[in-house]
Amino acid sequence: MRTALVTACLSMVAITAAAQGFPDSVYAPLWNYNGTWKVSIPGKPTDTLINHCSRTGLFFACEQNVNGNPGALVVFVPIDAEGHYRTNPITKDGAAIGPGDLEIKDNHWTYLGKSEADGKTTWYRTTNDFSDDSHIHFEQAQSTDKVHWEVQRTGDEVRTDKGTK
Repeated sequence: MRTALVTACLSMVAITAAAQGFPDSVYAPLWNYNGTWKVSIPGKPTDTLINHCSRTGLFFACEQNVNGNPGALVVFVPIDAEGHYRTNPITKDGAAIGPGDLEIKDNHWTYLGKSEADGKTTWYRTTNDFSDDSHIHFEQAQSTDKVHWEVQRTGDEVRTDKGTK
């Protein structure tokens, strides 16, 4: 037991040390979410999304507020310096919905997650295409095989305030 505890502590120190190795540039794209956004989905009223984002060492998190109501705390952890992150949204009741993955390639961001029920896996993909730092076109789709995707909804987000860091 004592050996396991020492090993666990050393592992935590190693992980923490590795986390300190990510340069600020790895987190720079994530700051694009900070601020107030108007979210438009065809056929639905426009929503107001406010993201309060912060970096604390390894972790980067955005607390989301939708139309004045708490939404989720989305936590991002870099996997490497090449635009790959692990994500985990935490709901206002403390439930974690994830984990998921985020891949950022220039202005194209792809989130991938899954759920499992009754022996079946459903994959969820959200793509964000930034035309500039204040305009996002998004598409949400799902699949049972990660090959054939059914688009559930699309929309646009326009930033109205960049917020503060």
